[in-house]
Amino acid sequence: MEAPIIIEVLDRFGKVKERHKVKQFPVKIGRSYKNDIILDDNYVSAEHVELMVDGDGHIMATDLHSDNGLFTIHPVIRHDILTIQDDQRIRIGHTDLRFRSENYSVKETFFDHGRPSQWHLIMTNGLFLPLIWILTAAILLANQYFMTTNEAHFNILLASVLPVLIVIVCWTFIWSIVSKIITHKFYFAYHGMHVGLLLSGFYFIELTFEYLEFIFPVSGLQTLLTVFSDLAFTMLLFYGHLRQSTHFRKRKTKVISTIVASLIVGVAYLISYLNEPQYSGQPDYSGLIKPPAFVLMKPTSADNFFAKTKDLAEFESDKVNKEDQPESK
Repeated sequence: MEAPIIIEVLDRFGKVKERHKVKQFPVKIGRSYKNDIILDDNYVSAEHVELMVDGDGHIMATDLHSDNGLFTIHPVIRHDILTIQDDQRIRIGHTDLRFRSENYSVKETFFDHGRPSQWHLIMTNGLFLPLIWILTAAILLANQYFMTTNEAHFNILLASVLPVLIVIVCWTFIWSIVSKIITHKFYFAYHGMHVGLLLSGFYFIELTFEYLEFIFPVSGLQTLLTVFSDLAFTMLLFYGHLRQSTHFRKRKTKVISTIVASLIVGVAYLISYLNEPQYSGQPDYSGLIKPPAFVLMKPTSADNFFAKTKDLAEFESDKVNKEDQPESK
């Protein structure tokens, strides 16, 4: 490794605290103010390490008789004199130093989640969060009200919706912690409004699909639309959280969101399929209870139904008669 070099001072998690570009040698590193690079580490000697260039242009690190020595990290070996390689990491005291050339390739630029836009300002404004959650709770209560076949009481409806609201708060807090760890911003309002809006839309769409199947009794219509909406909403849920909580590009975020949504929805439908009556000991009673005025398609009359089954009845009758007749010898 030849000059000029960049010396990175790392913290205990391996993140860069300082960078020093060095063009002239020798360079002394230590805790004393006489050094070229001063480290705030009580385990580093006043004058700990000196960097020099040998006759071949290689950078040499020499231990200046320090108390705690000079070590390479992989493997951990103490050295008196060490030839510095590109991207090498050494330790003095409790401080790690990493050496890189000025031609080192940096990573791609992160997407700025905090760019000013009208939508971002709304989604990160904590004043809108209670309104969104109230809207979500209202839609959940309405959905539960229309789904129930018993006498509806507010306290009973609220008790059935309250666990979902608690899950929303916990889910928001978890993603906010992830955002804080990765992007160093909490974004609680954004994650809360994101899950609230999507959940409100999900329940509204599900209720709409149910009424569509009741209005237009096409076999399998609700199932097809429900599978599509479950996949779409799950993908949008994770896409929004990942875009705000990570530095992934759009393409990578879309791929990860699609894969995660497909796995979650697939497993959920597999469990639902295995819990059907032919695989489960519990009886399953299903039905759509809606006002008759919503039905727009003319139902099949009893006469048409029995007319279509007449041929089947005659076939079964002939089959029984043939079975009763003795076989000819």
